[in-house]
Amino acid sequence: MSDRRHFVLVRGKRPDFFESKYVFALFATLLLTLVDGILTVSLVKKGAWEANPVMRYALSVGYEFFIFLKFFLTAGGLLFLLRNGGRRVFRGLFSLEEIAAGIVLFYEGLIIYEITIYHIIR
Repeated sequence: MSDRRHFVLVRGKRPDFFESKYVFALFATLLLTLVDGILTVSLVKKGAWEANPVMRYALSVGYEFFIFLKFFLTAGGLLFLLRNGGRRVFRGLFSLEEIAAGIVLFYEGLIIYEITIYHIIR
């Protein structure tokens, strides 16, 4: 009966990735993704170019499409990582949940880099 109070994915098991630390990692990364998208669009308008060829194509389609694609690709990837968080990769060196936490740090560094570039080319 206690299982009925929780969101159920597979045969009565409550998913571990809805713990607060994973929800925070997901929320923080998605927020940073939106900030990154907005900063990228601002930098492209000032003459910078996108290094990622897939995102460069998305920018050529339109700014709204770029931000939409960036957000949903990141969200889908994070949900996959957190859902399979207990699995270890790179010969057991990292778990997927550790990689998901590292993505938060990556985006923080990326935002700092983009703000620095924004002030340089201003």
